[in-house]
Formats: sequence, structure tokens, C-alpha cells
Amino acid sequence: HEPKKKRKLLPPHLSPFVNTDGYLPPEQVELLDRNVTEDKEEEEEEKKESMSAEEKRLAIMAMPKKRKILYNKMMHSNKKKAGAVNKLKRKREELDENREKKKPAADA
Repeated sequence: HEPKKKRKLLPPHLSPFVNTDGYLPPEQVELLDRNVTEDKEEEEEEKKESMSAEEKRLAIMAMPKKRKILYNKMMHSNKKKAGAVNKLKRKREELDENREKKKPAADA
């Protein structure tokens, strides 16, 4: 038997099997930019239909208790995901800054 060769894994941000939950690295954004024009038109329609803050508050007040609890759990989950996305973006910016600082030193 020959020993198995270790496979090179795709970077997690480009793997199709990784759930990104809102964070898209710059490399993947470049790949997806080709399909953006259709999505922009749909987003504009959604913005027109969105509720004001006062309407949302009144809708939440009118919810039954069970649905309100579920809604609060969903909002908490969304905030956690948004925090994780912001953390990944900050890490990426720091990493890019560190790479830019090291490049001139290597070229000299």
C-alpha cells in the first residue's frame, strides 16, 4: 500500500460547502460581481416596501406572546451573526494592512 496523499483543501472562504452567513471575502465578491445587476433591481423594490421604525414597533406590539418570543430570538440570532460578520471583516482589514506593511520591507 502506498500512503494516502494529503489533499489540498480549498480556502474556507472559497469553498462552496461553507456557510458564510453574510460575510463574503473580497476574492469571492469579485467572482459574484457578474450577477449583481439583476440583484440590484430586486433590492430597490424591497427598499420601497420596507416598514418604518414606528410601523415595526406597532407590529411587534400586536404580536401574540409566543410569536413575540420567537421574533426576539430571531433578532438576537441575527445580531450575533452580524457581530460575527463584523469581526471577520475587521480581521480581514487588519490582515490586509499587515500584508501591505510587510510588502515594502520585502521589496527593499
